[in-house]
Amino acid sequence: MAAAQEYAAWIVENQSKRGTPEFSTVAQAFEMARQQENVAATQAQVRTPEPETGGIARQLVGAGETALTLGTGIVGGTFGMIGGGLTGLLEQVKAGKFGTKEAADAIEKSMLAGAQRYTYMPTTPEGQEQVQAIGKLGEMFPAIMPTVTAPGAIVQATRQVAPIVEATALRTGATAQQAARAAAAPFQRGAQAIREGLGFETEVPTAIGGRASGGAAATSMELQRMTTAEGLKVPVTLTKGAAGRDAEQLAFEKEQMKGPLGAPLRQRAEENNLQILQNFDALLDETGAADAMAGPYASGNKAIDALSQGWKDAKTKTRNAYADAEQKGELAAPVTLDNFAKLINQTIPESEVAPVLKVAKQKGVQLGILQELPDGTVQALPATLKDSELLRRSISNATGFDPTNQLFGRQMKTSLDEATAGLGGDAYAKARALREEQARKYENRAIVANLVTKRKGMDDPKVEASKVFDRSIVNASPEEITFLKRVLITSGDDGRQAWKELQGATIKHIEGLATQGMQTDSSGRPIVSVAKLNQAVNALDANNRLDIILGKEKAQMIRDLNEVAKYVNTVPPGTLINNSGTAGALMAAMGEAGATAALTGLPLPVISILRAANMQMKNNKTKAKIMASLNKAEKAAGINKAKTEP
Repeated sequence: MAAAQEYAAWIVENQSKRGTPEFSTVAQAFEMARQQENVAATQAQVRTPEPETGGIARQLVGAGETALTLGTGIVGGTFGMIGGGLTGLLEQVKAGKFGTKEAADAIEKSMLAGAQRYTYMPTTPEGQEQVQAIGKLGEMFPAIMPTVTAPGAIVQATRQVAPIVEATALRTGATAQQAARAAAAPFQRGAQAIREGLGFETEVPTAIGGRASGGAAATSMELQRMTTAEGLKVPVTLTKGAAGRDAEQLAFEKEQMKGPLGAPLRQRAEENNLQILQNFDALLDETGAADAMAGPYASGNKAIDALSQGWKDAKTKTRNAYADAEQKGELAAPVTLDNFAKLINQTIPESEVAPVLKVAKQKGVQLGILQELPDGTVQALPATLKDSELLRRSISNATGFDPTNQLFGRQMKTSLDEATAGLGGDAYAKARALREEQARKYENRAIVANLVTKRKGMDDPKVEASKVFDRSIVNASPEEITFLKRVLITSGDDGRQAWKELQGATIKHIEGLATQGMQTDSSGRPIVSVAKLNQAVNALDANNRLDIILGKEKAQMIRDLNEVAKYVNTVPPGTLINNSGTAGALMAAMGEAGATAALTGLPLPVISILRAANMQMKNNKTKAKIMASLNKAEKAAGINKAKTEP
């Protein structure tokens, strides 16, 4: 070392005599001398060194080298790294490459070059041992250099003097390398903290619920949600937050969706909304409805036409059957109506509240099978099966759906049935059965009768076509819907198609309620309201009506669609989402900049550059986390599918 110093002084002193000055300071000459010594040491590293004497002197030299190592590392090495790092940073920003791995590598090389220029490493075994010992104590030191940005910079700087270190290692084993690592240990901890702050460290994404994503299994609830979403007619691709329902992850997604980096999340939200709408279309197609898109009037008119035609056909069959029985003479059989006359006399007081009793009395007198007495009572006269059938028809027509009329009308028809039991032949029995079926399907239940009968004195049905769906589906009881369904399905092809139209109208009804708001997406499609969708589904699902209308499979699809919409658009209680944090973020940024300047002593322009780098790295992390949010659910479920295109 002394030789190198003497040689450096001689060069500086005599360089003017050479005519071409090479060095302005002893330090520069000393640097060249050191490099020449390194070469010499490298050539001598294979030779076995001779024993040295003067242990105390060697220890003193080692102590001096240790002090020089610590001094140059803490002061010169650190600021050399800062200068090199800022230079490299500016170069990458100007080149437009900042934020890439290539730029990060280039900046690190620039920092290492700056550190190498001013860092000294011990060359004697004593110096290396002392640095190693101090390094062990240094493990307890805090991160003393918060501005260092390359964890391995000090160690990397020793590569310039590697030949000497390697030669010495032949004598002392791993002592030299351990010394280098020991000298670098305090700086590595400080470097690690700043490196993470600037974003050079790669963040390991966490899975749903805070577990590591690498091979972590999703919970049963996560898998259940993803399975439900993927099992729809048009699969819905859940985000990581929607699948896991983790409050922190959902807050991140909802916050980022509003920011400049949130375009992928916004696109996914629109995709989810589109997928929900497409599920309605897919379910509608499966019903086979052809006119559901035309609105409630079309489906209502279809139902009225099908029922009216079915009723007309039933009446024709019944009429033909009675004509056949009459032609065969079976309607001429005598009938005794004494019990019927007795019933009329017993209910005379109720005739004021049950008009059907008056109609029956008057019809019997008109047919000549009842005779009215002076006191207002009646007595039975000889009658035939044909007379009893005509009387029965009048009673059915006058009964309607008034509860009191229905009560006494049912009693009178039962009395007639008892009086005619066993009379006539097969033709009459067939006609009687057809008449009962006609009444049961089209006349005895208001859910159907009101659709096939006309307003009194008018050609209009009692229920307008546009209101059929509301009366027959939305506001009907499960029993009424079941009855209407059975009648339509057994009323020929038109009846079956009419039921499909009502099924399609049901799906359009749910979709219409869920999208009746004014909000639309970027393509003008309506936004599905989770609250309104849930309300519509629950209203129709009460008392098992949804299963009756759509069948179990389609009804479950609607329920699943309702649940998936909740996954996509709602958050659990306690999820903290900041809707307006601009002012707070600005104040925090200003405070952070001031604090950083106070702690590091760096000027604000330098801090601004570092903060820009930090922001870019954070943005890269955020982008990566957003992409993990979009893709995590698909990976966890093991599902490979093409995205649904708008």
